[in-house]
Amino acid sequence: MAANILAPVPSIPFKQSGSLMPFQAFSPMLAKGSPIAVPLQAVGLLSALIFLISCLFEVMVINGMYEGQHVLLSLLLMSLSIWAIVEIQLVVNKRLQLPIRALRIVLVAQLLVIFVRGFADLTSTPHSVSESGLAGGPQFGFALVFLPVYLALFMLISRLIINAFSYAEFLRANQLQLQMVALEQAKQALQLSEERYRLITEWVEDVIWTLDGWGCYSYLSPSIEKLTGLSPEAFLHQPLAAGLADHSAQMVERFFEDSLALQEAGLSVEPFRAELELLRQDRPNLWCEVTMTGLYGPERQFIGYVGVTRDISERKTYEVELRDARDAAETANLALLSANAVLHGQATTDPLTGVSNRRHFEQVIEMQIAQSRRFGESLSLAIIDIDDFKSINDRFGHQMGDLVLVALVRLLRAQLRKGQLLARWGGDEFVVMLPHTSAEEARQLAERLRLAISVHVFPVMTRLTGSFGVAGLQAQESSEDLFARVDGVLYAAKAAGRDQVKLSE
Repeated sequence: MAANILAPVPSIPFKQSGSLMPFQAFSPMLAKGSPIAVPLQAVGLLSALIFLISCLFEVMVINGMYEGQHVLLSLLLMSLSIWAIVEIQLVVNKRLQLPIRALRIVLVAQLLVIFVRGFADLTSTPHSVSESGLAGGPQFGFALVFLPVYLALFMLISRLIINAFSYAEFLRANQLQLQMVALEQAKQALQLSEERYRLITEWVEDVIWTLDGWGCYSYLSPSIEKLTGLSPEAFLHQPLAAGLADHSAQMVERFFEDSLALQEAGLSVEPFRAELELLRQDRPNLWCEVTMTGLYGPERQFIGYVGVTRDISERKTYEVELRDARDAAETANLALLSANAVLHGQATTDPLTGVSNRRHFEQVIEMQIAQSRRFGESLSLAIIDIDDFKSINDRFGHQMGDLVLVALVRLLRAQLRKGQLLARWGGDEFVVMLPHTSAEEARQLAERLRLAISVHVFPVMTRLTGSFGVAGLQAQESSEDLFARVDGVLYAAKAAGRDQVKLSE
């Protein structure tokens, strides 16, 4: 139906001079003061004036009262007739196709009759006039011939003018009929649009509402009853914040305060969108998403607010479930990371002393050797062996021997810098990797460690000593070759009397 309203207005064809003319060509003549009304009225007045002058002319002829003025009167009649013809021509020039061809022919005929009458008057014998200036008696002369002709022409012209005006009224009636059809179509389209919007507002699950300038409900769609259990009438003229929880009501009140400030400054109200908690009687509170913006009249005057309330309680439930699942996953992930850390620690550290085990040390030394060669940096290695450690286990037991090892590791760690890796090589042997350290610097460090061990008081032991083997990484040397050289100088230190440091050349 809306499409029909937008369709072009149909044309009403009529026959004029043997052709079909569209109705739109005559629309200008129907307005007040249009080009058709004024010329036709002028022609009618001119024809009536010509008729009156012609009758007066004949009366004066009959009574011999127009001697000396017949030329002027004839010229006047000719001028008026020419004027009427010119008016008709002006109408034609304005391209208003009207049935006035017959009217033009009759007006030309009237001009010819006036011309013939004037010529006959000039060639005829003057009438006798009495001394008083009046005719001696009624004389008819040519009046008997021309008066009926004038009367016939006047009646014919009047009839044609009436037909022309009737034709114009016919077109006006057609135009009014088309306007009535268009109005009926617009009315039906408006009813259809109203029914469509009413259907949307009544059946959509979201609540559509409007507020007045004070923030009170002025309209609510019927879906509010499904949402809250109350009819729309229960909310009318109630403030929006009244049906919300405290924290949600505060958000809405702040929005209204900001909106009032914008209105006083002559600015438009900014849109509002938030998740609010809706209060319900005898039911749990409901979470809703509220969208609101300013409502303006035809002249952009502020008249209130329009908004939509959407139930998001199901989404909130999913969000809670998702958050709980995410928390559970994070807890499980942390537990897994912790377990991985424990497993990694068990795989890379010595369970007794807490330093790196032999497997982890071998992996690290390979990477460190590759890096030292890439950047041309020095790398040294030292091995520590506790002197006569077997006698400690034999005299005091393995448990006491373990305490001695733990105390030894604590002492060694205190002497090492960050980046220098200490590992338990096996039994009572320990190895130290010394990056960025030359062989001589490594020997000096080993001497400090040996001295620290010899003066330290260990559990159940008054004095404990250790033998050290030290070597620096050589070019193109593998980790196995480096360990072999360090191990060789370690046994040389033990053979030389123990409690000393030997450096591989």
